[in-house]
Amino acid sequence: MRWVIALLVSGALLEAATLRGLPLGAPRLEVTLIVVVGWAMLRGWEEGLLAGLIGGLIVDSLSVAPFGVHSLRLGAVGLGAGLLVARWGQSSPLLPVTAAALASVFAFALSVLALQASGWSVAWERALVTQAIPSAALAACGMAIGFPVLRLIERRSTEREDVTDAGVGT
Repeated sequence: MRWVIALLVSGALLEAATLRGLPLGAPRLEVTLIVVVGWAMLRGWEEGLLAGLIGGLIVDSLSVAPFGVHSLRLGAVGLGAGLLVARWGQSSPLLPVTAAALASVFAFALSVLALQASGWSVAWERALVTQAIPSAALAACGMAIGFPVLRLIERRSTEREDVTDAGVGT
């Protein structure tokens, strides 16, 4: 899990650094969302929820949005992606890419609802077309690259856990 936390921190810092150069409302690649969805698909809803909450807290601390918005949306996304895999399994190699795109749109909807609930004015109709849908396409492309990396990290961490468990019993 420590590698995932490192990826979440790196992703959040990368997002925060690149947002300054983008125009307001431009589509963007959410690295933390990709890490949360990918980890949830590999390790289940419990670790997906945990990764989402940790990633959300990191993004919340770097964001001007009300504190908790990102924790809520990334936690829900991690939970949902983990439950999706528990329900349907890894039935298709396109599932991670599709899940990332759907999670991006779902996270957008949660952000809009949370921001509106906290008193912010959000033009969601325009943002859906100009930001959410292009960001979903970016998330799908990012997952195509990121999921094999996350799978490698997951396999290595599972091997280490197996070695540690075997060493404890002797």
